[in-house]
Amino acid sequence: MNLYKSTLPIPLVLLTVTTGWLMIGCSAGASTTRYLVNEADKMVGMEVTYREGSQEYSHPAALTPEHVEKFLQHIEVHPSSLLDRIVGGSSTAQEAFSEEQRKFFSENISKAFEEASPLEIITFYSAIPRGNGIWEITSGGMYLEDHELHLVLPNYRYTVPATTSPQLPRTNPLRALGEPLHSLKSVDPVRQVTHPLAKELWTHQTPHFILPLHDLDNIKIPSKSPHGPPSNSTEPTRKSSSQRLKNLEELRKEGLLTEKEYQHKRQEILNQL
Repeated sequence: MNLYKSTLPIPLVLLTVTTGWLMIGCSAGASTTRYLVNEADKMVGMEVTYREGSQEYSHPAALTPEHVEKFLQHIEVHPSSLLDRIVGGSSTAQEAFSEEQRKFFSENISKAFEEASPLEIITFYSAIPRGNGIWEITSGGMYLEDHELHLVLPNYRYTVPATTSPQLPRTNPLRALGEPLHSLKSVDPVRQVTHPLAKELWTHQTPHFILPLHDLDNIKIPSKSPHGPPSNSTEPTRKSSSQRLKNLEELRKEGLLTEKEYQHKRQEILNQL
């Protein structure tokens, strides 16, 4: 159902949304998230999205809170429909994230980037009560590929009834609850794209943004060259591979990787030595 053009009464719309949300909850698997902050109304963590043979991310990385806030400040929410405004939208374009949200996310997401392995996406969640028995859910993920910072928003201010405990998007923040209710647009230098990964993790309608970091200083990003550094730099390579193997072992012990995934990635790292 396209909620942008829905003419159904609001209670019926919410009932439909709730039914779909519950169906998703019944089919959702166990969480693969390591939590940095895990509170009832907000969360920041690191979720394993690696599957056998998939590409690694450029984590860990030393991003500052300013890098993350710069990203969030360059995304706007635009009016899209009457329903949008009824459930909390505006008739004019506004910053998508409030100052309070930007402060919480930027401080904690930057910390998560320092801890995340190359196999994990940084995930986040926020639930805000809006009165009339409604919660607004925002959840998604951020990851780094070389010098491009990515943001995906499967759920942005998505409404669910307060009588339904909004736990699913907190434990599965990359799973879309339904079609988006709001129109999001990027402001330069952030650009909006459609990424092939969206077909695997998100719906084709999931907003996906990229912030190039080439012009920003003091960002330490590990090399992702599959061939490793030149032969006269074998010692740094061994140290890097040793740390990757340790991270891999930790993820397996925590049950975030299957044995098959662990063995595949372990052999891949050893082959690069």
